[in-house]
Amino acid sequence: MSIRDSDVQRVREATDLVALIGRRVSLKRVGSRHVGLCPFHTEKTPSFSVNGAEGFYHCFGCKASGDAITFLRETEHLDFTDAVEQLAAAANIELTYDAPGAQRANQRRKELLDLLERAARFYHERLMSSPDAGEARAYLRRRGYDRETVVKWRLGYAPPLWDALCQHLGSPPDQLAAAGLAYADPASDFFRDRVMFPISDASGRVVSFAGRVLPRSGEPSPKGPKYKNTAGTAVYDKSKVLYGLHLAKQAARSTGRIVVCEGHTDVIGCELAGVFEAVATCGTALTKQHAELLSRSAKRIVLAFDADAAGQTAAERVHQWEREFGLDIFVAALPPGSDPGDLAASNPPALRRALDEAQPLHTFRAERILERADLDNPSGRDRAADEAAEVFAVYPADVLIDADLEPIARLIPMAVADLRERVESARARLTDRTQSPASDSYDAPPPPEPDEGYFDDAYPGDRWDPPEAPSPTTRRPKGQSLERSVAAREQALLEAAASADSDAMSLIVPQLFSLPETREAYFRVVGEPDWRDRLNSDVPDRELLAQAAAGASEFREGEALDRVAMALHRHVQEAIQLIRNGAEIPGAESDAQQSETERLRLRHGWLVWLRERETELLNPDLRVGAAEAVVEWLRAS
Repeated sequence: MSIRDSDVQRVREATDLVALIGRRVSLKRVGSRHVGLCPFHTEKTPSFSVNGAEGFYHCFGCKASGDAITFLRETEHLDFTDAVEQLAAAANIELTYDAPGAQRANQRRKELLDLLERAARFYHERLMSSPDAGEARAYLRRRGYDRETVVKWRLGYAPPLWDALCQHLGSPPDQLAAAGLAYADPASDFFRDRVMFPISDASGRVVSFAGRVLPRSGEPSPKGPKYKNTAGTAVYDKSKVLYGLHLAKQAARSTGRIVVCEGHTDVIGCELAGVFEAVATCGTALTKQHAELLSRSAKRIVLAFDADAAGQTAAERVHQWEREFGLDIFVAALPPGSDPGDLAASNPPALRRALDEAQPLHTFRAERILERADLDNPSGRDRAADEAAEVFAVYPADVLIDADLEPIARLIPMAVADLRERVESARARLTDRTQSPASDSYDAPPPPEPDEGYFDDAYPGDRWDPPEAPSPTTRRPKGQSLERSVAAREQALLEAAASADSDAMSLIVPQLFSLPETREAYFRVVGEPDWRDRLNSDVPDRELLAQAAAGASEFREGEALDRVAMALHRHVQEAIQLIRNGAEIPGAESDAQQSETERLRLRHGWLVWLRERETELLNPDLRVGAAEAVVEWLRAS
């Protein structure tokens, strides 16, 4: 939304810059200016200057500069609109917006944030004082959380009652549903009998929740996923929020690093072990937006992901943002089978040591290649050396030193000079690829039939080679055969939605279901948490749902994500074919005033973008980021 320029200027003029910065920096008046230690870099001699009369600041050390809005954006990790709105509220200035409906949208955001804050207080007070929260308090004590920890992180408890929060807040059901707190029809709480972790944005506003199922002594574990998370709302996008960042960013600036974990309890465990600069993703893989957020607090990023295969694969994926945001990414080697939360509780010094001794990302990735390689024969060593060289090739020659290559050369084994020669050859190939002009031709083999191997049981995880397209003489007839193949594909996707894989679930959108029956079943799976319990009753779509539950129960690790990636890949292929055949571009705004040349250029740009995503969805290192980009496009179309 766009705030009127005149209002932005009023906010700048009404804000006392010295007072704003003085809340974070100890300033001393020197003539007409104020000086202090720069909040954006470590220094011992003050080089940070604030000119309150002119309304700007400047650091003569790191060259950071700006006005009140810039300062709030950089220190609180806010976008422009949020920063202006916070300063306007402090100055009692009512803002006006240029975009149609923006005023109402802004008011709605404020209402949702208010509901979420009230919900956080309700859950927290329930945990602290209610008799029915005794098991929750005992569980947190077993994890080593004392009262101070519970209060700092605002942990809470959602009671098992059907509509306790709805009754307490007293707001319309549709508004509670829009905040991710309740189901609208009938009005009932979204979280019940769970330990609650409020999730705040970078400025500390509660924007969502994660609820952990409460293990009760002497009772079997409840059905369903261990964690239940707020879905996307008007104030929450999990690809742009990091749990604990509002508390960690100051420590990150002091230590020069920020630790990224996979879970909320990992972050709290890190703090209990004396590591205050930890954050976590919120039920999703690390995204480009996360990387940009992290870069504002520190340039050294330590990934402390679980030591299982999924955690280590997730660590591999982030290399694509290392150079884009000027990050130095390291990977902590945790003991097998452990996560930061467990290690923090059992051996805090071991956790701190693992973080301090984390290895550079390029070394971690190269070692992973060698672990998968057959180094017992010359051809296997040769392939492994070439693949490792590709990892190092993205780093400039003047940055990469022999000490970076030596551990990998020793493991292959080969001479460091020989490995460097391969790296230089790989770098030259990479340069040739990036500098070659984009082709105007999109001639390609026709996409495979919908049921040709997309959900084959032999899917090999680390690599997927698309099946060859059948020749024209062997193509299957359309009609009933195609309908069956589409039904099979959507049933396979429904099984992925029924799995406990939250990463996969977040990437499944209604647009991927074209058949009314599977689409309706999908809405039931994502909208009714107790749908499994009702399979024995006469519910609609019972057969589809039963098949989904049975199929999901047999998934291998990572299979749900594989299926979603392949479904999105197929969708992208179909979109490319439609656009090439002259169809309108989904999600693209049309302009009647555009010339034919401009329309062709737009069409070409979309085809290039889709072709890139099509390729990335088949690459295990890139497919999650590509899938998130495609899903965002689908939601907008």
